[in-house]
Amino acid sequence: MNTFRFLVLLVASTLLWACAAPTPSDKQVFRYNEPTGIPTLDPAFARDKSTIWAVQQLYEGLVRLDENNRVVPALAKSWHISEDGLTYTFTLRSTTFHSGRAVTAADVMYSFNRLTDPAVASPGSWVLERVSHLQAPNDSTVILQLSHPFSSFLSLLTMPYCSVVDTEAAEAGELVTSGGGSGPFKFHVWHFGEKLIFHRNPNYWRRSNAGQQLPLLDGIAISFLPDEQSAFLEFLSGRFDMLGNIAPSFKDDVLQQGTLAPKYQEAHRLERSPFLNTEYLVFNAEKQIPQPLRWAVNAAVDRELMMRTLRSGAGSAATGGFIPKGLPGHAEGAGIRFDKDSAAAVVAGFEELPELVLTTVANYRDLCEFVQGALSDIGWNIEVNVVPSATLRSEKSKGTLDFFRASWIADYPDAENYLMLFAGANKAPAGPNYSRYAQADFDLLFERLSQETDAQEREELSKAADRMLMQDAACVPLYYDEVLRVFPKQVRGVKTNALNALLLHEAQL
Repeated sequence: MNTFRFLVLLVASTLLWACAAPTPSDKQVFRYNEPTGIPTLDPAFARDKSTIWAVQQLYEGLVRLDENNRVVPALAKSWHISEDGLTYTFTLRSTTFHSGRAVTAADVMYSFNRLTDPAVASPGSWVLERVSHLQAPNDSTVILQLSHPFSSFLSLLTMPYCSVVDTEAAEAGELVTSGGGSGPFKFHVWHFGEKLIFHRNPNYWRRSNAGQQLPLLDGIAISFLPDEQSAFLEFLSGRFDMLGNIAPSFKDDVLQQGTLAPKYQEAHRLERSPFLNTEYLVFNAEKQIPQPLRWAVNAAVDRELMMRTLRSGAGSAATGGFIPKGLPGHAEGAGIRFDKDSAAAVVAGFEELPELVLTTVANYRDLCEFVQGALSDIGWNIEVNVVPSATLRSEKSKGTLDFFRASWIADYPDAENYLMLFAGANKAPAGPNYSRYAQADFDLLFERLSQETDAQEREELSKAADRMLMQDAACVPLYYDEVLRVFPKQVRGVKTNALNALLLHEAQL
């Protein structure tokens, strides 16, 4: 869709908004769009945002992460951790699956064993790799024994992968298409490619602070319009209750330096919240680009200007290293500062510059071309290569790319989850270290961090490891992201957290 056509449609939809909005009913159904679709409702495969959001409505684990990033009770009403940090004992609350069957410790055992079963091949099996023994001495008690202490283990258990599934539903093969959980909403119908509908779970165990039975909504309706501009127009017409993804093609129309554009403020509101996501550029360490040149790339990029011109002020420039704001271990000022003159001097000192290709996907072309322009300004001409997402995933796993754009959204709120991307033991394809970075000093520091249980010491170790990465210029952090959501003003109670969860149990229309 060209710009002129989009603007015409935008004006038309705005003029017709009042008459196009659907007639209110006595049922409160929250409606949103998933342009990429939802491949499965099985929590063992909840690795992408669209699946995670759906799974979060249908399932719960032993514990959950609330809107303040705290680990709080879910199916486990309480737990005890042994002094040595190795034994976790959970006591289950009395509740039921959507089928009406009671949730028992045997279901927890089944869910965790299923997650780690090689035959299931879940991408989340690594979450429980520290669990050496699992037992259920009775229907309401689950005991997990760890091979070594890990202070963020409870945070790991909040991941959707660790959802407790109805054993009978799983054995019947129902998890992929209809689910089998105990969450605030239950499956109703799925018209593939068109709409997925959940209904309120009337037997959900939680209540609001005011004593109301949760959830407050009657249902959720998820649409699958693949064109984000069309979905945006549908949102403006009142057919969706949330704009959860402001696409780059119309971000400048919606936002003005991090605030909602005036023309939308009468009927809508913008909610901003921290998001544990670092956008960055990755050097392939095996390509052996010299450290001074890696440093020069970092120093050549004016991140503050980049955020103002390309991201409408949404997010913050990555000046504090790789670990994002909001996590213990973030070291403000640890990053490589913008210094165009020094970067140019470094580049000028090389008689011959290596050929460098920066690979990205279409949505981030502007960022990469900004970096391309910054390097051209200091005398280094590089190429930007735009490829499909599948190609980028495949090639970075193979190690064929010189330099590529990436992002890391935290699996759990701990700096260790970011630093592991540079641990030698996690070098791709065995792990998520697609940079193929391997430094003995960093690995020793990372190993200390993984074993440390004291919170203050962990924070200092995390800062030290991040500084080491920046001193080596192992990557190019660009910015720390934010969750941006636009709602009609009548929508309230939709919550999130730093992992971009969609928390709808207290939402109202």
